[in-house]
Amino acid sequence: MAHFIMIPGLWLDASSWRQVTPPLVAAGHSAHSLTLPTGRDTSVQDWVSAVVLAIDSAPEPPVLVGHSAGCGLTYAAADARTDAVRHMVLIGGFPLPDGMPLLDQQFPNSEGFVTLPSFSTFNAEDLSGLDDDALKRFRADAVPVPAEVLVGTLQLSHPERRRIPTTAVCTEYSAADLKSWIEAGFPPTTEFPHLADLSFVDLPTGHWPQFSRPDELGQLLIHIPDRSG
Repeated sequence: MAHFIMIPGLWLDASSWRQVTPPLVAAGHSAHSLTLPTGRDTSVQDWVSAVVLAIDSAPEPPVLVGHSAGCGLTYAAADARTDAVRHMVLIGGFPLPDGMPLLDQQFPNSEGFVTLPSFSTFNAEDLSGLDDDALKRFRADAVPVPAEVLVGTLQLSHPERRRIPTTAVCTEYSAADLKSWIEAGFPPTTEFPHLADLSFVDLPTGHWPQFSRPDELGQLLIHIPDRSG
């Protein structure tokens, strides 16, 4: 059995995992879904520290599950606790390298916060699997992101993080797409070639599988500890 720490992406909180964790618990695992700090002066390091605190508080070396920008947080927290993470799962995102921000796209800043933009900002692949009702729930539950989080860059300094078994879950893009970006040297993917134990899994859907295919995502995660050796 394993302990999972669920790390949300931008504009999401712990509730975004509410349909994903029941299959884990039913299978005998435990899961802790994070809500990241939301104060105006919150930095990206504060977000990384929140994940590190969850690792330190875990009953055993956990499986870190990051979504989207949460993948960068996952990787940075694993860098801080290289001997205390069982496995990393990166859903729709990348293990960002040292010195990179969580997001390379700019969104309007209103009084120190970045709110969920219009869904027209995203492409059809991102929104696949989400009907109008799902989009309304997403917007109703969305949490503004402190703008300072998006200004700062991730700081990594322990190469041992690259030994942690890692699974990349490919959602709005395929594993073949991701491998082609890695081969081409797309900057956010440049850590992938350094990972000693890397698996790719396709889960065809949009960018938010916790909303569009939560049961399938939960079932996929159940078997992740088996990949940890």
